[in-house]
Amino acid sequence: MNSFNHYSLGSCGEWLYDSVAGIGWDMDAPGYKHIIIRPQPGNELSFARRNYDSIHGRIATSWKRDGHAFTLVVTVPANTTATVYVPAADALHVTESGRPAASAEGVNFLRQENGVASYEVGSGTYRFGSILNN
Repeated sequence: MNSFNHYSLGSCGEWLYDSVAGIGWDMDAPGYKHIIIRPQPGNELSFARRNYDSIHGRIATSWKRDGHAFTLVVTVPANTTATVYVPAADALHVTESGRPAASAEGVNFLRQENGVASYEVGSGTYRFGSILNN
């Protein structure tokens, strides 16, 4: 036996990667050519860190919630793109490497809805910061 991640246990691994760490795949771009990064901090979790070695390279996320402050570090491998969803009370206060995210190089603001600001990014490492509603 080489796996304890059986579907009968609620697919724990998928939940940890997709919901907690926020590493997801785009059905329209197979093989992680386009990545969805959407961590879902909540309840008692205050941080998470995970990586996934895709066919294009390492995808990594690390997030931390400290009171109302939220930090998300994302690594997107070469020759891929990602949509990054940053939990935020207001997109105007989201930063990337200390600068307003909307004017950061390689970061394109998409929209703000339901307490989340979304951005399109290319390959590289990004450090987002925001203020949470709760």
